[in-house]
This record gives sequence, C-alpha cells and structure tokens, in this order.
Amino acid sequence: MVNKSRPKKIKAPYRKYVAGEGFSSTRNDNKEKEATATVPPDAELIETPQGSYYYDEANDTIVKLTRLSNSKKDRKGRRRSSSSSSSSHAKEDKDGQMIESEKSTHLLYLRMVLPWEVQHRITHYLDIPEEEEVSNKDTTGKIITTGITMNYLLVCRNWYDMCLPKLYFSPVLTSKNFNSFVDTIILNKKKQLGHYVFELNLSTILQSGRNSFVSKLLRRCCSNLTKFIAPQTSFGYAPLISLKSCHDLKFLDLGLVSETVKLKELFSAIKNFTKLTHLSFPRSSIDCQGFQDIEWPQNLRYLKLSGGITNEFVIDTKWPKTITTLEFSYCPQITELSIFSLLSQIGDNLKHLFFYYPMPSLTENSLDHVFTYCANLISLQIMVDYCSKWCFSEFMLSKLMEYDRPLKTLYLECSGSLGLASKIHPDDLTIAILESRLPCLKTICVSPKLGWDMKSDEVADLVVSLEDQDGSLYLNY
Repeated sequence: MVNKSRPKKIKAPYRKYVAGEGFSSTRNDNKEKEATATVPPDAELIETPQGSYYYDEANDTIVKLTRLSNSKKDRKGRRRSSSSSSSSHAKEDKDGQMIESEKSTHLLYLRMVLPWEVQHRITHYLDIPEEEEVSNKDTTGKIITTGITMNYLLVCRNWYDMCLPKLYFSPVLTSKNFNSFVDTIILNKKKQLGHYVFELNLSTILQSGRNSFVSKLLRRCCSNLTKFIAPQTSFGYAPLISLKSCHDLKFLDLGLVSETVKLKELFSAIKNFTKLTHLSFPRSSIDCQGFQDIEWPQNLRYLKLSGGITNEFVIDTKWPKTITTLEFSYCPQITELSIFSLLSQIGDNLKHLFFYYPMPSLTENSLDHVFTYCANLISLQIMVDYCSKWCFSEFMLSKLMEYDRPLKTLYLECSGSLGLASKIHPDDLTIAILESRLPCLKTICVSPKLGWDMKSDEVADLVVSLEDQDGSLYLNY
C-alpha cells in the first residue's frame, strides 16, 4: 500500500530561454499555450517524418503539431471527462497531436523536408572529388577535406555522419597528410573510423611510412578492407602478420614493395582469403623457399608475377585453373621453358596475357609459340624484343577448327633497342588478318619505338584490313 503520508514531489518550473525574448515561458505556460492553440478549419496540413505543419496566414508563422506521449494523452482524456470547459481550450486530432507554434521565415524549406533515409540515399550521388587532399581536421579529430566536401559535412550532424563513410571509403593519401591520417585512424579508437575504409592505397607513400604505421593501419581497417596497395618501402614482417586479419580482401598489390618478402610467409598470410581475386608479387626480391606447401586462393582471377621467382617455382607449382589474367613483369630468372610450362597448365583458361620489359633470360624469339598454348586470348601484350614475325605465321597462328580465334586487342611494345624495327613488319599482321587467322581483331596498339612509318603504304594496307573488320590502328605512347 502506498504511503499516503509521503510528501508529494514538486517539480520546479521550467524556464525556456528564447533568443531576443529572454525567459519567455515556464512548464505551466507551455501547457496553457498547448491548450489554447487551435487549428483553423481551412488549414492545409503538411505531413513530414519530423512532424506535421500548417501555415498560419494571419500571423505569418509555421505551426507545428507535436505528438504527445501516452501519459499526456491519458491525463488529457481524464481532464476532458472531469471538466467540459477544458475542451474549449485544447483540441486534439485523431493522431493524438497537439499544436505548438514556431516562427520561421523559410517556408519553402520546411515544405521540402525529406526523410533521413532519402537524404542518406542522396549522399551516395554527391560529387566528392577524389583528387581532394585529405589534410584538415575538425573539432572531433576526424580528417576532413576542403571545398565541396567540407560544405556537406557542415550541413548538420546527421549529414556529417552520412558523409563520413563516403569520405573514408577510399582516402587519397600523400606524404603530406599521411601522418595526420595515421593519427586519426589509430589514436581515435572510440570512433572506429577504420571501419569506413574499404580501399587503402599507399603507393604514393615513400619515406613517411613505417612498418609499425602500416601494421596498425591494417589492423584498424581490417574489418571492411577490400583493396590494399602496399607502399614502396616499409612492408616487412609486421605488416604481413597484420595482413592475416583482412579476411574480406579482394585486391592485394605488392608490386611496389622493395623489401625482401618470403613467399611462404606471404601465402601463409593470405591462405584464408576466400574472396581474393587479384594478387601482385613484389617487384624487387622474393624468397621462394617452401613453395611446395603453398595453397593458392580458391577464387584467384588475376596474377602478376615479378621479382626473383625461380624456374623451379614456376615449373613445379600447380597453378590454379581459375586464373584468367596473367602478367609477367621483370622476372630476371624466368626462362622460355618456365613460361611455356606454366602456359601448358592454364593457357586455355587465360583471357588476358601481358609481358613487360625487361625479361633478361628470354631470347629474341622466345615468345613465338604463345598462340599455340593460349588459343582463347582476348587481349595480348607482347614485347617485340622477345618475338619475331613467325609469331603471326600460319605455323604458329593457325586457324581454329571449332570456333574463331577470339583475340580482339593486340599491344606491340618495344624497348627501342637497335635492330628491332625490322623484326615485325606491318605486312605480317595484314596477311594474318586477310587469311582470317585473326577474324575478331579490332584494335592494334603499336609503340612508336617500333619504328613503323605511319605514312607508308604497308601501314595503310594494315589500316584498311582492320577497317574491314570494324577495327582501328593506334599509336600507343
């Protein structure tokens, strides 16, 4: 039983301060205002997620309908039942809303109020320039950009929260703002801004990065990171250990790393990456010991081989059949035998094949047999330094019986060394096209170092033969 002798709680009157008016109302005054306000019969209600409004033409004001809580509605109902005179001072609509007037001069703005869900959808289409430099910090320690992005963040608190994921999705980092970015991501643990980072490109970081910085960044951003491009330096053992926690990684580019990376440790870090589709080996040095026990990612589509990989690694490795794009970039120990041993395993599955200069262990005609092993290529980049005109002859580039050869794009690159201008002549390609050995070829990109005279009749004949197939010849600078 309730103790009736207990003194009742008395709430102190609430005074609201209004700019320009001072303390204009108390809790009792608000009740009187709510009770005395009425809705004109000809008023047009405007329904928004933030409430209902109507325009009072007599006072030139915006009137807002405020929803009452259940306790207020119950008290209001009891008051109406006990006294019939109180009903003339307060009017309640069918949704249990009472009226509260607000002055405003932005009538059109209030008529265009949108739900936050719609505004959040609009922010996905905002043009936030990717080239903007992330350099400034706001009062909460978050890194923000200047210009148009800054204006979006200053609209309101909700817009600030909605634009943060777009701002941190793929931050543009340089040596100037890298330290500020590291401090914001690492030191601000409560905000957990690393969850917003999906793409982390550190290719422009030269001397500003450290192994500890890269390692901590990977740990903070591991939850949603899908793309990572390693810096040129400062990627040693510690970042490899932190890389293990990035389970959603799809794109891993170590092509710029100049430090020695052990192949066994690299594959130990990525063995659980079920979503990984792109992998680029380090360019300068790599230790191939223990390659017999490595396990390739099951969804690997793109592979770029570079660095000090050995012939034993290429020949004895069981390459995954899922690879459709293969690149060779500066593999000083790789010979012709290793390349065609690899192509004999996955050549039929390849759609794109690229060779880059230099490949010191290859001879002047090492790549002549590339079409024999790769019949389903769509695009091919080949170095004239390592192939001859016989590459496009009827012996190497024979017609396929079951279907047309699907090659559409051919890149002819050259190092510019002496004596290479006469290795491949425009007529070699013209004859291959006219004899229907390349029926799907649409684009030929030729390096100017190849030495072709673009005004000669031979080049003109090649252009005409390509135009018959709706193709074109380009000079690739």
